[in-house]
Amino acid sequence: MKLKLRTDAVSIKLSTKDDSVDFKALVKVYELVTGDELEINETEPSHPEPKSSKPATDRGVVKTINDDLTPDSTPGWHEPVKTKLMCPYCGNNEVTTVWYGNKFMKCPKCGEKVRLEAATSRWGVPDQHGFYYKAQEVWRDYQAEQADDNLLKAMKAKMEDHNAK
Repeated sequence: MKLKLRTDAVSIKLSTKDDSVDFKALVKVYELVTGDELEINETEPSHPEPKSSKPATDRGVVKTINDDLTPDSTPGWHEPVKTKLMCPYCGNNEVTTVWYGNKFMKCPKCGEKVRLEAATSRWGVPDQHGFYYKAQEVWRDYQAEQADDNLLKAMKAKMEDHNAK
């Protein structure tokens, strides 16, 4: 772990080989650099009892949208995550992995781009089968969308000209 604290008058760098630095030591370093005294509350933080309308079900290690998710449970950027692929081009239907944060993937069978969508209503939350993404729609990049929009505008203009006559 590396820690660097700096004010106009004092600068301290702290480096350790492991992350087992005592919290009180970190507070003392902060107080030394800033000159502020902090009060350390040694009681455990209180957590309200969760409301449960139905008994909990054992799902193994898979977390779903109804579970208590912590920020640590979201996959890291470009961490491999489980994805359900249903290729709209070739019909390839398989379970695969992609990097978390990608917007599309290429089908391993035909090589076409397929759009990645969240498997649940929230990004970074797996569904009940452990899938973070589902890939089942055609990937449309910006140029393809612009070409379609331009064609649609031209068709509307032609229809308006035809109806005006």
